[in-house]
Amino acid sequence: MARMGTAGGSRGKGRPKLTETAEIDSAIRAAGLQILLEHGEAATMNAVAQAAGLSRKTVYARYANKTELFLAVIRELLGNVSGLDYDTSGTVEERLEHYALAALGVISQPQALAIQRLLTMDPAYIAALRAEMLDATMRIFFDPLRDLLGAAKASGELAVADVEATTRAVIRLIFAESAAMGPDPTPLTPTQQAAYAGFVTRLVARGLLPR
Repeated sequence: MARMGTAGGSRGKGRPKLTETAEIDSAIRAAGLQILLEHGEAATMNAVAQAAGLSRKTVYARYANKTELFLAVIRELLGNVSGLDYDTSGTVEERLEHYALAALGVISQPQALAIQRLLTMDPAYIAALRAEMLDATMRIFFDPLRDLLGAAKASGELAVADVEATTRAVIRLIFAESAAMGPDPTPLTPTQQAAYAGFVTRLVARGLLPR
């Protein structure tokens, strides 16, 4: 039986190979993220197809509409997150401030702001992504802070009666600044991030110092 394709690497007609299908899907999701960041809810599938260098037919064959595509894009982002990376050196107050500053930096990233705008514009995304958002929040923010507070309690640096409850309260404080941005959030400047990180740190650490 004759082989399909030529020495130049072209392929005969037919269904894409599995590797090609994965590459096409990856290109569409990458383009979807780019267009989401640039245009938000005003993005169109035509713009995604152009950004991916693919036909509309190819894009629609994989994603029926932009809601389905954006859900896939956000799920991929949330699935790839890891624990917050912050400076763990210094006193407990310094560590808390490093954590708060790193958390505010994540919240102010373009991807995070674009997702927040989308969730504000269409609450249906929240319902569809609730489990993934909770899991990502736990991994990015909750687990590292719980470990920080647990270690500080064990060493006697902080008098934390309930590590889990305190962790949730601190995260709500940090997220409150993001919520205050309103329906059209803009990133906090480095100066604003540093000021709010210092405020949260003083409020938490000095209130939990051993008496």
